[in-house]
Amino acid sequence: MMRCLPVLLAVLLLSLNSPASAQSVTKNTFRAIEHVQELMEQERYKEALVLLDALVIETRNIPYDYALANQYLAHTSVILDQPVKARKALESALGVEGIPEDMRIDLKLFYGTVLLGQEEYALATKALEEWLAAAVAPRVKQIFTVSYANYMSGSLGRAEELMARTFGASIRSEIPDSWFQLYYRILFDRKKYPEAERLLFELLARDPLSEQYWRLLASHYLQLEESGDALAAIMLSYFNGLVADPDDLKRIISLYGFIDVPEKAAVLMEEWLAEKKIPQDADALKQLGNLWLLARERDKAKIALEQAASTSADGRTFQMLGGIYFEDEDWAKAHSAYQSALRIGGLEEPLRVSLLSGISAYRAGLTLEARSALQEAAKSSRYKSQAESLLQRLDDA
Repeated sequence: MMRCLPVLLAVLLLSLNSPASAQSVTKNTFRAIEHVQELMEQERYKEALVLLDALVIETRNIPYDYALANQYLAHTSVILDQPVKARKALESALGVEGIPEDMRIDLKLFYGTVLLGQEEYALATKALEEWLAAAVAPRVKQIFTVSYANYMSGSLGRAEELMARTFGASIRSEIPDSWFQLYYRILFDRKKYPEAERLLFELLARDPLSEQYWRLLASHYLQLEESGDALAAIMLSYFNGLVADPDDLKRIISLYGFIDVPEKAAVLMEEWLAEKKIPQDADALKQLGNLWLLARERDKAKIALEQAASTSADGRTFQMLGGIYFEDEDWAKAHSAYQSALRIGGLEEPLRVSLLSGISAYRAGLTLEARSALQEAAKSSRYKSQAESLLQRLDDA
């Protein structure tokens, strides 16, 4: 935010006291400030800063002049992106007793905004609330700034109150989108979900082709665990050509899974893999296999998982594939898949996989392979009994 501070303060700094209108300013200070203003009009800010540093020292025993010099010093420091210097100058100015009340009010606003730029949200809120309490006719933009400070400092109720005041004093069509976004965030955080949702619809009505707002709407529903509505929002953005990122497409597929439509998710994933909208890597193919399993399409699941396993450096993919073959009583393929899983590694319980491999080989009539796998499984106290029982059957055969 600090990089934008000069822009944010441009309106606020219009209230800088003109030395010509301040009767108590001394002649020397008046002339010095006039020179500073001339330099600033020529954008010679560094030269102005040098003069102001000297003026602050010269006026340290003249209260009003000292406050005014520090006010101009803060202004120039902000333009030069020196917020720490600006803050110190404003604190010095505010520490002067007996300055005019309108000047003190202006300094509070300026100070609060500088603190906001430094992300000192609690201090900024305090200064800005003090300014607002004394301000005669605050502008709508300034009230918004106080609302933002309250939101960032965690005072959500007060932030909502001020935002409602901001919106109530504005022409709806002229309100910046950023204000809608902050108001939405405030309402959502306060769990006022229907009101927050209406603001999102207003934003979408303003810009129906905004990828950002469709994403925000989908995120809104996801956070409320309303998967169907989230899917509808993100699919609308996809059909409008706003979503093409692989992560977004995977999110669509996952949402179809959440709402128990795995077949549709699998069909879409196959389509996007074929069109290379999603990278055809092991993780994507494994996800496709899982979706086909959920859709009770075992043959399609096996094809996807075989492709995933052939490109995977994770033995768990082969373990999953072996499990499918095992359930289908395709013993030779189950044994082969389990052996591949053991060879690649990365398994949580390798000795359990050895047992399953041994059982598969035994039932496939692969005696030597079964004996080797079962002897390995017998090293586990958990699987020792079952493995030795099968080994005994092999010995008795």
